[in-house]
Amino acid sequence: MLKDDCIFCKIIKDNSMCHKIAESEYALAFLDISGDAYGHTLVVPKKHFCGVLDCDEKYYFEVQKLVLKIAKHYVDDCGFDGVNIFNNTNECAGQSVMHLHFHVVPRKNGDKIKMCFKNDDRVTDFAEVKKALEIKEETVNSGGVVIYTDGACSGNPGIGGYCAILRHKGKEKIISGGEASTTNNRMELLGVIKGLQALKKSSVVDIYSDSAYVVNAFLQDWITPWVMNGWKTSSKAEVQNVDLWKELISEVQKHKVVWHKVKGHADVELNNKCDEIARQEVQKIKDVME
Repeated sequence: MLKDDCIFCKIIKDNSMCHKIAESEYALAFLDISGDAYGHTLVVPKKHFCGVLDCDEKYYFEVQKLVLKIAKHYVDDCGFDGVNIFNNTNECAGQSVMHLHFHVVPRKNGDKIKMCFKNDDRVTDFAEVKKALEIKEETVNSGGVVIYTDGACSGNPGIGGYCAILRHKGKEKIISGGEASTTNNRMELLGVIKGLQALKKSSVVDIYSDSAYVVNAFLQDWITPWVMNGWKTSSKAEVQNVDLWKELISEVQKHKVVWHKVKGHADVELNNKCDEIARQEVQKIKDVME
């Protein structure tokens, strides 16, 4: 999602504000207006991330693809002998615009560009540094929250139900409900929303759902183009269920969410349990209405 007060987000919305070098579906490259070096290029993701520490893997790798493409172009096609590629994350490291960006500086043998990294406190004990900084093997999502969700609908539109099952450190919580007039997609969205709303603090969350509608919106980032186009699809049609999408985005932003698409009605215990409970919610409403 873009931010109204970010200069790079404004450039992404309106390329006429920059001298564009290249563009992909996920990233934009343009000249740095500092003018400190010929061809100094910035490569930014089209979704707002403050820096590498909060950027999701998909966007990070897509930005790197464009960085590599530009670097090769400058050397192979533009007559340069090499490039400097670097990133600054957070103010202490020299970041001035809080939107993730990589610098690509084309270089020629004998040019007058000076780039140095100097520290008066030199490192001498590398064994101690290694001990302090090495990455220890760890369990994936150790201490994190796992949420399985599902939605069901009798008729589409029709009577609907949703369910979210939360597991954390051996404990389980089930949240479910339904509506008398709704759609299957709304129930899929509501299941995830209610699951996230049950969390009392910001968490690492693995969300499992059999809804391609919900999961792919994040894994394939349909949302950024929707927002940029005023909540319209690529075919200019109105995005459905905007109210729930906005609510879900707000909840997702509070956590570190990893999305998982599972196969529906297969051998996935908690997914099947969610489906069963969601259908029970449908039946409850039917019983009241009869």
